[in-house]
Amino acid sequence: MTPFVDPAALRPGDVLLMRGIGPVSDLIAWFGDSSYSHAAVMVDGTSFVEAAAPVSRRVRLADRLAQGAYYDFIDVLRPTRGNGEPLDDAARAAIADGANACLDVPYPLDALWQMAVFATLRNRVPADAGVRWLLRELIEHLIADDPSHMVCSELVYRACLAADLPPALIVSAQLDLPFPKIDVAELIREWREASGKQHTAPTAASPDGPMLASEDALRESFARLRATRTIAPAALGMPPVLRPSPRDVMPVDLETSPQLRRLGRLPLTVTASG
Repeated sequence: MTPFVDPAALRPGDVLLMRGIGPVSDLIAWFGDSSYSHAAVMVDGTSFVEAAAPVSRRVRLADRLAQGAYYDFIDVLRPTRGNGEPLDDAARAAIADGANACLDVPYPLDALWQMAVFATLRNRVPADAGVRWLLRELIEHLIADDPSHMVCSELVYRACLAADLPPALIVSAQLDLPFPKIDVAELIREWREASGKQHTAPTAASPDGPMLASEDALRESFARLRATRTIAPAALGMPPVLRPSPRDVMPVDLETSPQLRRLGRLPLTVTASG
């Protein structure tokens, strides 16, 4: 049985991992091979900051806990230092400051499908753990670091990074989750509601846009990655992901990081208004 956490016990810097209700949340969880579809970070004892459409925002914890009609569960993870020691008040405040610095940043709705493809490649396609690790490292080199738009788990990672406490990321075991049943009409409605605009056909890529890497370039990228590893991955079981791109951080990365310790689950209620 999952123990519940008293909301009054939460501190700045605590990470909230949530599972939303709806087709978009189901797809995010499946693509990321995780039980969670959303992430946020506490900035004081009563509120948190989250990336959301149209821009990242500050939310009262009590308001979110009353939204049981929209969330299945919300779990609390507490960050620690790399050696497992708890953070002091100054470190927790630094994470909160990092999260507050991410307020009012636009949410990249148009880039979600591209991110879903990358997440599927690195989390679900290769069965071999070593191949998954190498593919993750390659993807890290392909994703541009662009803080002008931000998804939820990216915001959490950037908040920790601003405090010089980035959580270590590992290549986690596959959950082998079944593909969720999706109500396509509801998915389209939810997507339009979040984006605030009607669906339009994709436009052709700009001539000045990024070019697809050639096969030789990909081989060279793999060779450079292998050359930077002085110890074979198999010798360590699986090394941490080095220099992760914040844009590529998914809820599963926060969920499995050894520096984020799970405290328990928050109690949800359903208000009369939903």
